Amino acid sequence: MRKIVSGLLMGLLFVGCAKQETTYTIQGEWKGGDGKVIYLKKDLGNKQYEVLDSAIVANGVFKMQKPLGDVDERILQINGSTNIVILDSVPIQVKCENVKKTVRGKEKESVKIEISGSVEQDIFKTVLLAQRDEMMIMLGLSFMGKEGKENSGMVDSLAQIYIAMKAKTEKTIDSLVTNYPDCHASALIINNFVVKNKDLAEVERMYDGLTPRIKNAYLGRKLKATIDNIKKTSLGNVAPDFTLQAPDGKNVSLADFRGKYVLLDFWASWCGPCLREVPNVKKVYDKYHDKGFEILSVSLDDKKDNWTNAIEKYDLNWVHVSSLQGWDCPVAKLYNVSGVPAMLLIDKEGKIIATKLRGELLMEKVAEQFGE
Repeated sequence: MRKIVSGLLMGLLFVGCAKQETTYTIQGEWKGGDGKVIYLKKDLGNKQYEVLDSAIVANGVFKMQKPLGDVDERILQINGSTNIVILDSVPIQVKCENVKKTVRGKEKESVKIEISGSVEQDIFKTVLLAQRDEMMIMLGLSFMGKEGKENSGMVDSLAQIYIAMKAKTEKTIDSLVTNYPDCHASALIINNFVVKNKDLAEVERMYDGLTPRIKNAYLGRKLKATIDNIKKTSLGNVAPDFTLQAPDGKNVSLADFRGKYVLLDFWASWCGPCLREVPNVKKVYDKYHDKGFEILSVSLDDKKDNWTNAIEKYDLNWVHVSSLQGWDCPVAKLYNVSGVPAMLLIDKEGKIIATKLRGELLMEKVAEQFGE
């Protein structure tokens, strides 16, 4: 993986990003794929997709071509698999190959897919590959953690590999964004990956480095909207009000808690780290609730039973609300939540006074408000 990424980065230094956006072209080869349909889709969120274009494989080839519009990320669906691409004016080349492999003694057929195109495509693919490798290590850590203490040495080793890989990914992202300020992919990378891992100052630094052309393009404007949203929910600002439904169907607003200290807690029943934080959260709630401390938990669940069962199972006896839209929860988007648990503390006047709260830090920040 290291050689692949390093080689790609070196290669990218000698080419530029596409500057003429007129039409897009997706063309490919798929021997043995006649009759199969290739779809170009737009992710609408909440597991909803809009089909923008399609092509039927005939005589081993297929092609799509239409006016481009805004350069943006799209999904190329092939044989049921989703492949994220940046759609621009440089033709995207797709090569599909039917391959057979043996899984648990049974031979299965799948499709090997290779996608190439502009520098935009290569830049974004570099980051996606790095993110994929990080995810594989995380899954390995999760699996090893369930195996027990006898594997603690291997867990520690994997953890070190993950830390090193994450640092390398961050370095790769910084290099790409710095070297390609006139690429739409750079704005997309900042919005999709940097925003969730870096503070506002770093995000703004990267944004400021983009060219006016990219800042004025769709992905640049989208990134600017994200930055403006982050500023609305940064320290010292009044927390944006919202209204969601409680499990009993009643509407609950953040404004209802004005005059009290409020922990705004984003979580989900499927989130292991969230559930591991439950003892800390309950300890703080039990100690300060009678003194004017409240918790408003916003769930990112999309199934009501899972949400309400978790509330009952873990005895989470404070106020709960949810849109039941998963990651498409409008409040999560309003507060730029890209990972859970995410907790922030709001004072009696409704101002945000602490963020990124977990463990002992949560208790310390709440205790400070009550003079302890």
